[in-house]
Amino acid sequence: MRFLIVAVLSVSWLGLGCNLFSESGHGSPGKNAPIMYGGAGPGSGGLGGIGAGGAGASATPSDAAVVGSDGAAGNSARGDAGPETAITTVPDVGKPPVDADIHNDAQRWIRFDSTKSFAKCTWFSATDGFCSAAPRSIPDIPVLLVDLYKTTDGGKTWGLVSQINTETSAFDASINVYVNSPSDMWFISGLAGVGQSGQSGSIGHSTDGGKSWASLTSTVSAYLRTTSGDGGIPSIPLWQLAAVGGKVWLLPQGGNLGVSLDGGVTWKKVPPPQDFAAASNRSLIATQNTLLLRFLKTDTSLGLYRVSDLTFVPVEGVLPPSSAGDQSGTWWRSSPNVEGVLFVDRGPLPAWASPFWAYATVDGGQTFQQISAGKIGTSSDVIGLSDGLAFGAPGTVTAYASGVFAGDGSNRYLEIRRTRDAGKTWLTLHSEPYLSNYAYISVAVDPMGTVHAMHYTTDNLGTTVSYDAHYVLP
Repeated sequence: MRFLIVAVLSVSWLGLGCNLFSESGHGSPGKNAPIMYGGAGPGSGGLGGIGAGGAGASATPSDAAVVGSDGAAGNSARGDAGPETAITTVPDVGKPPVDADIHNDAQRWIRFDSTKSFAKCTWFSATDGFCSAAPRSIPDIPVLLVDLYKTTDGGKTWGLVSQINTETSAFDASINVYVNSPSDMWFISGLAGVGQSGQSGSIGHSTDGGKSWASLTSTVSAYLRTTSGDGGIPSIPLWQLAAVGGKVWLLPQGGNLGVSLDGGVTWKKVPPPQDFAAASNRSLIATQNTLLLRFLKTDTSLGLYRVSDLTFVPVEGVLPPSSAGDQSGTWWRSSPNVEGVLFVDRGPLPAWASPFWAYATVDGGQTFQQISAGKIGTSSDVIGLSDGLAFGAPGTVTAYASGVFAGDGSNRYLEIRRTRDAGKTWLTLHSEPYLSNYAYISVAVDPMGTVHAMHYTTDNLGTTVSYDAHYVLP
């Protein structure tokens, strides 16, 4: 069983008017974390939308009797369904899901303007959100620009907020916009290569909803640059930013991490775990109350640490060995507004044929609960994992996941499913015919508790994401 996500994006190249960074202005991070989709660099999706930075809940069953296309609930029994053997499956064999045409006619999906090319989106309510476009260049301006848009009607219309000067001209740079609140926003870039001349990364901050941006590149460099023998951050090859509990964290290519306790005015280096320096696939995983640091050790085992004050400590929970023989095939996903992280072992490639196991932690890694066990059995099984999130009190797990499910014969369906009992039963919330090899859905929760889905497509490596539709789940 496996899950996949889908979303489609279009490109917009809008005029010149560029809000260049000014070396001034700071503010405090937003208190209400948003729901975010997309982003480049380590921790973003990998092959076919499956990668080190996402995670999903595996699901084949439903958490209530699900009405099929003939109006009746259909039950099937399996011995490989995980926590329970009696499950309800959808779609019915040989028939499309009952609600497929509704979604395809966009009665629930709000399709975006096809001239836009959104690479990352953030929602704060059912209607209010921001999306940043893919980086672009224009004549006579020697830096890449990122267009930031805002909607107040769920994505029906979009207004240009600003054109962000990324302070880099390298198309191979990792470039990300982080919208932490409707007023507090950040921007970072970093180059994957080493030995770059001059600055190898940049960082900017906005405290007025993205209308103006202050460059913090020289400020952060001064605080975090390497001193003799400290194995620290040589300049600013930044990969990722995360804001949790009033702290803003930076994940660079260097041996230390950076943190600001005052919204970016001052910064300090924080020593990572001992085995971090040579690690690969690094990522920060932020939830409502917890920050986790995940990476692959040199022996390809999984390093997973929780931040306690300003110290990284190993999580208490123990994950089982990977079916791939190491942890290189694992995938994490969280929503910043919920206290839960999904861990998926997608097993050895090929992704479409391998068993996988899904686990969730809702207590910062103190414990892990299995929410789906890994065998591929009947025609209603999920065959590609994409996205998900988890939340709930200790001992319970509510999780959403989207995936590609096998129907009768060659039929496949793109679906969103939910469990409220740690994977014992699953309910299908959305289903549509799966028509594209690189089409997916991503799900997450906004600060108001609304669950959102985003429709998108990727390239054949799952690295270039284009969002084209928004859907508020029932």
